[in-house]
Amino acid sequence: MNYFINENLVRMFFGIYVITVADPQILWNDGFYPLIDVTIPEDSFWKPRFPAALNGRNHGIGRVFDLFGGLLGKNNPEILNAAGFSSSPHFMYSGHYDGGPRDGEWFQLYSIGFGGIPGRPMGDGPDGHSLWPSFVNIPCEYLESYYPLRVERWETISDTGGAGLHRGGNGVDVAYHFEEPGTIAIHDDRWLTYPWGVNGGKPGARGRKWIQRASGEVEVLPSKIHDVPVGRGDVLHFVTWGGGGWGDPLERDAELVALEVSRKLVSAAGARAGYGVVCSDDGVFDAVATTALRDEIRSGRGELAVFDKGPEIAEILANCEAETGLQPPRPPVNVRKAVGA
Repeated sequence: MNYFINENLVRMFFGIYVITVADPQILWNDGFYPLIDVTIPEDSFWKPRFPAALNGRNHGIGRVFDLFGGLLGKNNPEILNAAGFSSSPHFMYSGHYDGGPRDGEWFQLYSIGFGGIPGRPMGDGPDGHSLWPSFVNIPCEYLESYYPLRVERWETISDTGGAGLHRGGNGVDVAYHFEEPGTIAIHDDRWLTYPWGVNGGKPGARGRKWIQRASGEVEVLPSKIHDVPVGRGDVLHFVTWGGGGWGDPLERDAELVALEVSRKLVSAAGARAGYGVVCSDDGVFDAVATTALRDEIRSGRGELAVFDKGPEIAEILANCEAETGLQPPRPPVNVRKAVGA
């Protein structure tokens, strides 16, 4: 996978970002284009040469927003967004009806997933939302009416949004129960590294995909895969990633955290570990214990980091199989340089 990005597209992203941050009263215009120089190295992710693949490119353009926000906010952390659901994961399910009144008829579903938007200077990131403003989820009733599947679960996952003064949005778990044999394909991202938190905020959770076979076997899937056969009674769990948190979690309103515990957006254990908030599983708040715990955490921690990306990459790779059920990826190789081309 690569993303061939045009220099003028980079200028547009950069210019719109700077205008929005510096003076949102200015109308977007093309006067900034000549003021911005863009150099993209040949044979890079952003400028591949034929016959390099361009598959999964939506993940590349989505990650541009995380990178621009991180780079341009390094010298002014107050304007930083955390990293988040910078993608639009695809799920495909296709095949032929096997029996019944539609026997032999072709079906094909193309669906887009949703996840956690990052915490921002102005507030929390939405849960189970789309990065792209014009995308909306397909109602379960529609899917079940027009495709041979049943949606057993479509819910946000507590604690997947990074803790912060402004919480990162939670990812979602969508469970598709297949009623006809067919084939599925998945395009997703962020299964290995964590969406970073900023200004003391914590990283969001990674995405996961697995099939609960009708036989009882569990099959872990990578984030990008094609031509996976499924049968009647198999259930795909399509779990998306959360957004990073923004700001010091100990400064978040403790009663709000307890309310989110009652709403299953944060667990009681997550409230205690992430926010220093003590409450019961149903959100009953203990103010005295919370004050004591927050004071204890503050006294024992160091300076808050501008970026919290989670474990170092060497540790992530070392623990990859144990934590994800998948083999660690190999670093990319520049084939032309390797063969002296």
